[in-house]
Amino acid sequence: MAVAIKMPRAARKELTTLGENIRIARLRRRLTAEIVAQRAGTTRQTIAKIESGNPAVKIGTYVAVLQALGLLKGWGHLDDSVGDLMSLDDLPQRARLKNG
Repeated sequence: MAVAIKMPRAARKELTTLGENIRIARLRRRLTAEIVAQRAGTTRQTIAKIESGNPAVKIGTYVAVLQALGLLKGWGHLDDSVGDLMSLDDLPQRARLKNG
């Protein structure tokens, strides 16, 4: 039995937008969902789930579809305006919980 995945509304909206953008990219390339599925090593049904922003699809499958569409480059870049203000030299080796 499938378990519902709880996501914050903003995260769900971003995933839906990503799915819509993947669909638009596929259509612009005049590729069927079947062709993209074959290139990504998945199924047509999974492509439909991705294009609807389904959070149950593994992130690796999203990445494989982006690769199949030629859109993977730069995908991992994060817009981290807070982190950009920090020096990389000042970052801790790992994050630790503070007691109390």
